[in-house]
Amino acid sequence: MSKTSRIFLQPHTAVVHQENMIRSRRGFLKGIALGAAAVIAAPVLSRASAYAAEAGGNKVLILYFSHSGNTRRLAGQIHGRVGGDMVELKTVVPYPQDYDAVVDMAQKEQQSNARPQIATEIPNWDEYHTVFIGFPNWWGTMPMPFFTFLEKYSMGDKNVIPFCTHEGSRLGRSESDLRKLCPQAHMLKGFEVRGSRVSSAQKDVDAWLDGLGFPARN
Repeated sequence: MSKTSRIFLQPHTAVVHQENMIRSRRGFLKGIALGAAAVIAAPVLSRASAYAAEAGGNKVLILYFSHSGNTRRLAGQIHGRVGGDMVELKTVVPYPQDYDAVVDMAQKEQQSNARPQIATEIPNWDEYHTVFIGFPNWWGTMPMPFFTFLEKYSMGDKNVIPFCTHEGSRLGRSESDLRKLCPQAHMLKGFEVRGSRVSSAQKDVDAWLDGLGFPARN
């Protein structure tokens, strides 16, 4: 199979065992390159939204990884609503900007279960009660640097709220991966958005945060 004809498999978050979503390489690249629109479709996870309401008065961290800037913009929309601190997860060795190169690198990291070295340090980690985890969906889940981070920094019983940008694969299996990495955390309803509409996502972001119990800021 030629390099340009390889297909991109996205596992679907459904009850059907081992069901896969097939995404083309072009779809993967488009997901990296384009912005995202809000689709509030992720299921409520292991805890009720009361945890988020409680967290409204506690210290919040918005931790995100962004390659093209889409997830960074989405993180900014969340930050504008809930406040707290916003930190970008960065790797010691940056990912290549070339589309084909980053696709190949992301796939190889996942296949080898790699743990890329991260440059980001959060010395006041224990102060945070609620952590938003933001990422582009790469090959069905979070980029592998988040696996590195979450094995280094224990979530304990913090509130964990995922959000992601994608081009049709939604949250993929990232929620189940987060549950494995953060088994004692209070997992709240995530937010997933499609590529080309990040700039128009604020109303959907606000509706999602309303549902989690975060009050609007004055």
